[in-house]
Amino acid sequence: MYQRFEEGKIYHIRYFNLLPNNQRYRLTDQPYIINIKETTTITLIQENIAPIPSYIFRPQRYTQLISLASETNFLPDVVGRICLIQGSDLYNHYTDSKIIIGLRLDRSKLVRLTLWDKEASNFRELNRISTRKKQVVIITSIIPRIHEEKLSLTATPGTRFYFNNEIDIIQRFQKRNKLLS
Repeated sequence: MYQRFEEGKIYHIRYFNLLPNNQRYRLTDQPYIINIKETTTITLIQENIAPIPSYIFRPQRYTQLISLASETNFLPDVVGRICLIQGSDLYNHYTDSKIIIGLRLDRSKLVRLTLWDKEASNFRELNRISTRKKQVVIITSIIPRIHEEKLSLTATPGTRFYFNNEIDIIQRFQKRNKLLS
């Protein structure tokens, strides 16, 4: 059996089971999962094939995030503008203490995003390279919660930040909220 998959590579997989996702796997909202068995064969394809996009962004709006706050099997994405960054030693990526980000999801909705541990350190590294305040960002795999009757967001180990103004979703957010790039 093949021991390790590598991102960006394409594999031919035979003799596996395709099972319904019974929602035990929180990191995917796909309806099916692949079950690899002892008889499964996995072969790396050597041909030069066009790459498959590694991620499809599916940002949720404020009202959708509120309804997802009680869900435990879905880690949504959001797009918003960073309005506030609070924390200590914000430019030292070796520090992993908590960071609070004020994220504007639209013209009227501001939510609190809390970053802990490695996610806080990763954000500090991005912030060290270029200040991120007032930038529009896509943030993936967050946990929405209602706290004191307000929506708050928390990062997970799967959380990633995308600041590229060439991404269509960021451009649409900027246009919808009348922001200049």
